[in-house]
Amino acid sequence: MLNKIKTNKKGWIKVVEAFMAVLLIGGVIIVIINSNSEVNSEDISSKVYKDEKAMLRAVELDDSCRTSIFSLSDSNLPASLNGSAFPQNVKTKLEQKNPGYLICDAKICKISEECVITNTQSKEVYSTYSVIFANLQTYNPRKIVLSCTVIE
Repeated sequence: MLNKIKTNKKGWIKVVEAFMAVLLIGGVIIVIINSNSEVNSEDISSKVYKDEKAMLRAVELDDSCRTSIFSLSDSNLPASLNGSAFPQNVKTKLEQKNPGYLICDAKICKISEECVITNTQSKEVYSTYSVIFANLQTYNPRKIVLSCTVIE
């Protein structure tokens, strides 16, 4: 009778081992499927913010754009993208770096002012900003705000 009990315990251990193996393999498969679906469905907002930052970085690194921004008088601020005071070379640089799927508006303001771009679209609006502090001749900090919507 003692031998019969030992064989029954071995059987239960094998059943538990098989169950654990199935759970482990199933868990690995679920993790692989979820990671593949997350890679394929990239969030559009991260792409938009990345492209907006690239557009602003192009303006930041262009010396002529920086000089144009610093040369704006305080009476012309805030300067909207479609306004006459907005520097043409900055507008051109933003248009050149626009990836094509965004409709953007921009505004240049004093760093201490609130810089609001009114939204006329009923779509999601993605906004980011950059601060430009100085060039070799001038310390006149300005803030440039970029607000974009995705073209459908």
